[in-house]
Amino acid sequence: MIGADVEFELSADTDGWVAVGFSSDKKMGGDDVMACVHDDNGRVRIQHFYNVGQWAKEIQRNPARDEEGVFQNNRVTCRFKRPVNVPRDETIVDLHLSWYYLFAWGPAIQGSITRHDIDSPPTSERVVSIYKYEDIFMPSAAYQTFSSPFCLLLIVALTFYLLMGTP
Repeated sequence: MIGADVEFELSADTDGWVAVGFSSDKKMGGDDVMACVHDDNGRVRIQHFYNVGQWAKEIQRNPARDEEGVFQNNRVTCRFKRPVNVPRDETIVDLHLSWYYLFAWGPAIQGSITRHDIDSPPTSERVVSIYKYEDIFMPSAAYQTFSSPFCLLLIVALTFYLLMGTP
């Protein structure tokens, strides 16, 4: 949180788009979505969408401000601020409330988003509040780089070895 705004940063290995959706359930449909879209001119624009069933409809009223976006090394990255509270609008959720976060990314054609790359994009395990810090656990092993205790132990051991050197 920065004053009356929430700052978001999104990034994904894609040449198209990356997005976060705010949902009352874990399913696509009736969701407020903010997307970073790489267009044909090489720019990354922040766009506002509303999920109508299984497709995203662009909404002209965009609550994003202080937008930054870059496309480098086949990766779309953006940062923007969005007000916590906006005048009542069915396509823009109140971030004072807790929501499930939906994450997705995929290709763009002429600066327009297309279907996401995976059949079941990751969602937060539970509703998330912007008022407290918490890790958002992704239940699918496909989204976890190091999922076993052995991998964590290996990372700790290698870090210790690199920092301390050999005995």
